[in-house]
Amino acid sequence: MGEDAGDWKWKLKTLGISRRRGGGAARRSDLRRIETGRGGEEIATRHLEERGLTILERNVRFRDGEIDLVAEEGPVLVFVEVRRRTAGETGTAAESVTDRKRARVVRAARRWLAGHPRQAARPVRFDVVAVDGEPPVVEWIRGAFDAE
Repeated sequence: MGEDAGDWKWKLKTLGISRRRGGGAARRSDLRRIETGRGGEEIATRHLEERGLTILERNVRFRDGEIDLVAEEGPVLVFVEVRRRTAGETGTAAESVTDRKRARVVRAARRWLAGHPRQAARPVRFDVVAVDGEPPVVEWIRGAFDAE
């Protein structure tokens, strides 16, 4: 490669800009995981709404945690972790909610409550909606874990 005016690759390289190659399979797998997660959230939302819950927010993100769904069931504020596993993965969706994940959800719930002071006095519950397999089988675990 030379300093030819049409040699755009060389120009980019001299500026410290290079094109990354490879990683296509990893990107496809990341997209598949995101699509699976979104599909699980859709299924969970429908499942909870059919059972009388009102969804207040979806995909609430903070730097140190996230909440998939914030819902209410009567006077109770419900923070919901949604997990989806397809047939080829090990373990069930419910088993994939680790101590670390629970701690991240609790931290995010505390941040959410700090930003919504009117809601802070309400009773709070942490649920898990586990979606396994294809066709999906939904398991709603009410009070799956505590904030402690």
